[in-house]
Amino acid sequence: MGIGKQLTDNIKEWGVLVMFIVIISVIILKFKEVDGVTSGLNSTIDTFVSAFSEPKNWVTIVIIALIGISLLAFFNKMKK
Repeated sequence: MGIGKQLTDNIKEWGVLVMFIVIISVIILKFKEVDGVTSGLNSTIDTFVSAFSEPKNWVTIVIIALIGISLLAFFNKMKK
């Protein structure tokens, strides 16, 4: 059961990481809408978020997030 426990912990960590990345990218994009943001900061935000701008990246992130959330729910259900 040691390998199963380690796999469960790794899956939970990846799920949390994916959720964190998505939340941070949404928050950073909201900074662009604030008054007083300079063009330099806007270009920095665009550069940071450009990796997430392609549809294939979003599809991958959503698929990984859904798998992570479903596995978290499954493992939490198994504990009970």
